[in-house]
Amino acid sequence: MKRLSLNYFLLLILVTIVTKSNAQSFHMTALDAYWEMIEPLKKGDSLSLKTWDKFLNLEPNQIYIKNQGFDKAYLERLRRSIQVVYMPQNAEILKKRVLAIEKDPSTYWLTYKVYVYKIHEKELKDFQQKLVSPDYLPLIYKNSFSWLPKYLQKKDDTVNIYLLGIENDAIAGSGTVIATLWNLYNADIIQTGALLGHEMHHVLRKPFHFKVEEQDQGLMYFLNVVLNEGTADMIDKPTNLANQNTLPFGLGLTDFLIPQADSIVTQADKNIVAMQKSNGKLFKTEKDYRNLVQWTSGHKPGYFMADIIVRNGYRNQLLENIQNPFKFIYLYNKAANKDAKNPPVFTDDAIKYIKIMEKKYWSTKSN
Repeated sequence: MKRLSLNYFLLLILVTIVTKSNAQSFHMTALDAYWEMIEPLKKGDSLSLKTWDKFLNLEPNQIYIKNQGFDKAYLERLRRSIQVVYMPQNAEILKKRVLAIEKDPSTYWLTYKVYVYKIHEKELKDFQQKLVSPDYLPLIYKNSFSWLPKYLQKKDDTVNIYLLGIENDAIAGSGTVIATLWNLYNADIIQTGALLGHEMHHVLRKPFHFKVEEQDQGLMYFLNVVLNEGTADMIDKPTNLANQNTLPFGLGLTDFLIPQADSIVTQADKNIVAMQKSNGKLFKTEKDYRNLVQWTSGHKPGYFMADIIVRNGYRNQLLENIQNPFKFIYLYNKAANKDAKNPPVFTDDAIKYIKIMEKKYWSTKSN
């Protein structure tokens, strides 16, 4: 009887361990659906609209499509590009496109994005299998935790991580992380777990939400997104920039992060000063600020600003205030004033207005 009880107890412990270890995993339904969808095309079948629509309607695909703003025309071009890449009867068309792609992938950008999945299918499928290893998820959290203060270094098993077989980006929000396999595969070659660590950071940082009046929505958008992407970029972007020459076309991010970042800061300062001088009556909308940051979600100038903060010795202060978008601006100004490259700073009038905004909204914050 004692042995039976002991065996039962050990079994209960084992079940508990397995349950906890399986509490979070990769959801590969959309990725597996891609691999399944292309098989008939290799034999000459076309990609029917019915099959394509069924594929696109998978939940992670829908989330990604809406986030990226893909319209019906774009998705139809993508469907046709998939047919060109995989159907044998389109071999001559593909051959001509590949010759152009080898000189400049942007000439047939959609074909290129599909073609890499074809020519690297074995490596990508092998990599996909490695992701189910119990050693992989801890690497994601390790990267995220490297840019979070102790009180935010908590795993969240409720976050769903989805992998896709189309496109080459990664996104996060509302308890969901989505990565395209081609992007993740290449990012992991240079820094394992960093790309998903970046995306997980957006969730684990627990950004505050504010009750914002209409005239302030644009500015508050700007303050929040440069903090959100700037701090997460410290996880993976330095490695990305250091490996520009080894990354495939479209995955090196120097042009995405750096050019005009300084001029964006300068223009944001002018916008804020205009608000200060007019007591908030002259303001820019959220759309204005989305245009200003060039629809990068804040990567530009967020990376530029966070990098200046870090290289001038304020990393710890940034970590301590990683949920505070107002402090991010103050720290940037302190760092920029010290920086040998003389980056633009926010003027005194702009800082005065940001302090007014902080007094107005910090007390309304909520997760």
